[in-house]
Amino acid sequence: MKIIHKDLDHNKIKLMAETLDDIWHLSNVIQPNDLVLAVTFRTDDQPTDKVRTKKSSKKRMKLGVRVEQVKFHEFSDRLRIHGIIEEGPQDLGSYHTFNVTAYNNDKLTIVKEEWKKHELQRLDEAVKQTSQSFVLFVSLDNDEATIAVLRQSGVQWITDIASHQSGKQYESENKEKQYFGDIVKIIKEKMTEETTLVIVGPGFARDHLIAFGRDKYPSLFDGCLSYATGNAGMNGVHEAMKSGVVEHIAKENRVVRETKIVDTVFQEIKKDGLVAYGFDHVHRSIDASAVETLVITDSLVRTKRGDKLVQEADNRQSDFIIINTMHDAGKKLEGLGGIAALLRFKI
Repeated sequence: MKIIHKDLDHNKIKLMAETLDDIWHLSNVIQPNDLVLAVTFRTDDQPTDKVRTKKSSKKRMKLGVRVEQVKFHEFSDRLRIHGIIEEGPQDLGSYHTFNVTAYNNDKLTIVKEEWKKHELQRLDEAVKQTSQSFVLFVSLDNDEATIAVLRQSGVQWITDIASHQSGKQYESENKEKQYFGDIVKIIKEKMTEETTLVIVGPGFARDHLIAFGRDKYPSLFDGCLSYATGNAGMNGVHEAMKSGVVEHIAKENRVVRETKIVDTVFQEIKKDGLVAYGFDHVHRSIDASAVETLVITDSLVRTKRGDKLVQEADNRQSDFIIINTMHDAGKKLEGLGGIAALLRFKI
């Protein structure tokens, strides 16, 4: 994320999204009733109301839209911002949608009635994490490989690759080389200098792939990490995530931190430790200044009572972390009502 201009005296920030993770961060920052200004394309005004004989042309213009709806389309790298045109050369009062895409240098100006602390923190985090590496997972066994990317927004599945190995040894050896070659082809497409490659899975397929890769593609595989899991596929990826194998690679990666803190919440619940969960219990704990860290889902923090609770926690010097409901940790927290707290002392 690149912050181009910040004017908090007028609650205005101009920025540019540079990655898919930035798009996801914006989906959590831009809220209904915000004013978003951007350069876009819209059908040009016609000089008359007569039936058009030619296809209408699209004209480039700057519009300001009062936001009604924000939708993040993860696998199309797109954020849709929909609302009523409030500023611009034409069509005031009509609806328009900004389609903000990753890697397209889309610049937005966001004007809020008031910028909340957690929204500013998220932007700061996005700026900091732009230069950080992400993790490319290959999770495989003898039958199939899954390739996935760990992003700030969560684990994104890329593709599955079947081995098509047969029972005959010489045919199986040839098929294995083809299988590994297909995997390497995807790795080469997704790897950058900042990417860490992690190979996981049960059995010996993982070791064979690494030996194949280091022999033929040492620049890709020499720095890779290997971790044994009980499962292949996405289950193997999640198993490796929970083990902490990637924590030293991506200490600041949001999904890693969120998974760790939600796991801590459940560990404290299991041993009846320093934890509160559910809205009422957490609210009482905040009132008693007992909360060390408030843990709340992104969907709940968007509500008035959730936002108010975050502000109350902040006023009492409590830390807070907002958990993304798009990944497993967020779904687990939703099972507790979307909110929990790690405590300084029991109440």
